[in-house]
Amino acid sequence: MEKKQGYVTVTPGSLLATSEKRGEGVYILNKKTYSKFFGILKKSDYKLTVIPFTQSYKPGREDKIIGKIKEFNYPFFVIEIEAPNPAYLYLSGIPTYNTTQEQLMKIYKPGLWLYSEVSEVSDRVKLSMKSREAKVLKGGRIAYIYPSKVPRVVGKGGSMIKTIQNKTNCQVLIGQNGIIWINGDKTELVIRIIQKIDKEAHISGLTDRVTKLIDEELEQYGKN
Repeated sequence: MEKKQGYVTVTPGSLLATSEKRGEGVYILNKKTYSKFFGILKKSDYKLTVIPFTQSYKPGREDKIIGKIKEFNYPFFVIEIEAPNPAYLYLSGIPTYNTTQEQLMKIYKPGLWLYSEVSEVSDRVKLSMKSREAKVLKGGRIAYIYPSKVPRVVGKGGSMIKTIQNKTNCQVLIGQNGIIWINGDKTELVIRIIQKIDKEAHISGLTDRVTKLIDEELEQYGKN
């Protein structure tokens, strides 16, 4: 078990507590609590949860996520969100501002990426475009990372993502479902950074290595 920069990384069989602590991703043996997975540890007073690095996205209400429109089936759009099941954006979840359904169909086309909010999780996941941050994503590139590693891309207090955006001058939107939208002149560099975080999220000193990678790449940009 290793604690670095506000994160606790655990491996299968790591001793988490010398008493019984219930939660997801743990098991009890001889009244002690151990990790089932290689992942990130979350603690509360009475519960321990290990989020596997390879875990698929589990939608939560008010999550900000990125998804792609698959099709329209009145009265909703089917949205692919890299989860076991798709999500649904109902027409009622889109601010119309006197826009007709015909005009909406021209805007919300299959293959288009959206940054939206999870408004309801019940028998199906419902999305909303009514939050201030929600938007249709035009242009740019898409990258992927395991949802459990999203906090590492964001960084403590948003430090990592601020560094990436400020140094590359790219706009980066991170969905809590692990889909990332990048727009700017150095999208390839940002994708390489995300790939590095994906591979090395569990290794200490990640921020320093990412900063070094960006500085070296930008130096090469300056020479070319």
